[in-house]
Amino acid sequence: MSQFYYLNDEILGSCHLAVGEKNTALFDPGMAWYGEKTVEKIKEIIGDRPIDAVFLTHSHYDHVGALPVIKKYWPDAMVFGAAYAGHVLSKLSAKRLIHELSASAAQLNDTVLPDDYSTRGIQLDQMLIGGETINVGDVCVQSIKTVGHTKDCLSYLIDGHDLLASETIGSINTEDDYMPQFLVSCEEAMKSIDSCRNSGAKKLWLTHYGEVGETTPELWQWFEDGLAAAKSRILEIIRDNETPEEQLKAMEAVFWRPEKKGGWPQKAFDLNTESMLKTIKSENFLSHSKFTK
Repeated sequence: MSQFYYLNDEILGSCHLAVGEKNTALFDPGMAWYGEKTVEKIKEIIGDRPIDAVFLTHSHYDHVGALPVIKKYWPDAMVFGAAYAGHVLSKLSAKRLIHELSASAAQLNDTVLPDDYSTRGIQLDQMLIGGETINVGDVCVQSIKTVGHTKDCLSYLIDGHDLLASETIGSINTEDDYMPQFLVSCEEAMKSIDSCRNSGAKKLWLTHYGEVGETTPELWQWFEDGLAAAKSRILEIIRDNETPEEQLKAMEAVFWRPEKKGGWPQKAFDLNTESMLKTIKSENFLSHSKFTK
């Protein structure tokens, strides 16, 4: 069985690494500005061995931004991701937004992107739909469709043991601080928690967090309860605040963590929050920005 590592603890990034006896798979290269540091960490673990494959959980800048850096060092690595991620990453507008947010994140961390950084090379070599088993030599990776955070979210079960869950099931800021991450569907996010529960994984890992621990019925219930409570809280925010601007401000007061390690641009939070508000209104048949009291 491969060894699984979280590489971005200092910035609560997204990058993980599976190291088998002969082969290596990388999951979510992470932030562009941190790419060279990620490469250093990878080399500390695998030395001169190559990275054979890169798997993307979805197409957001903080997960794919460092892919050009990874490909600079390991150009033969095959890149896997959801078919819809391939569609997103084929758009010039998406690559421009990745570059813009990556530059903003670098500035927040008192640095800049390399002069030769370009998002042109951010693309997939093989598209997945969920349910595939990919044998990267002696590292076995199973893809699991987990729509909810985005339309292109995949989680990955490595060697039948370690599950790297996408942001769809939620994230954790502290041991008891559940953060909702459903941008396109709260209903699908709940189904995705169930898909992860039924994966047979023995240990759970999260992007932006690392190792959560052994999977137990209580752990999965914690995620379900956290998602349900977040949905109720967002519905209250919509009810109590009439305009979209007021709703966004209220969401910031509840969910925004500007002190979070690694620094996330305010624009990224606002874009995600606006999507969550829109999703909740749509799935709860709210045709107006405020409930009728």
